[in-house]
Amino acid sequence: MERKIVAVSLIAIISVALFCGCTENNARQKQTYTWTAKQVINDMPVDLEWDDGIQLLYNTLEDGDSLVIQDSITDIYYDPDTDTTVVVFEWSEGEENNSYAPFFEGDITDKYTIGQEVRITVTIKYVEISYGGFDFKIEIFEEQWENEEYFINNYYENGQGLKALPQSDISAV
Repeated sequence: MERKIVAVSLIAIISVALFCGCTENNARQKQTYTWTAKQVINDMPVDLEWDDGIQLLYNTLEDGDSLVIQDSITDIYYDPDTDTTVVVFEWSEGEENNSYAPFFEGDITDKYTIGQEVRITVTIKYVEISYGGFDFKIEIFEEQWENEEYFINNYYENGQGLKALPQSDISAV
């Protein structure tokens, strides 16, 4: 009789846990967003720095989300010193000119031209680093992340801390 009570109680507890979602990760479903370069920039907060760190987090995007940036190139150029191609997207808001310029491995200037619409597909990655009393809380493109050491060495050297996007992340529309 006692075994029956224990078994029924155990089944009841498992059923409640399954139906209330207690066994789920309760994590938000990963989303896919298709935005213009302007929408990407507009989703970032304006106040990025505080006394002992930098926080650069999207308002909408979260760790693991997919982002498709679809826009027309306004400038593109190859930098032989870094062996990277910068793809520029520009727009105006009132009298203010804005731009967004992701960079890619190697020379892709023979594949893409000014005025061409392209699609850049990336995954959002949340990174938190403390280094030398300075804290970084940032959301970056997973494809640009190498590791913490690479970020620290390259952040102080060139202000980026990230590697170039692979050419496979960009395609013509």
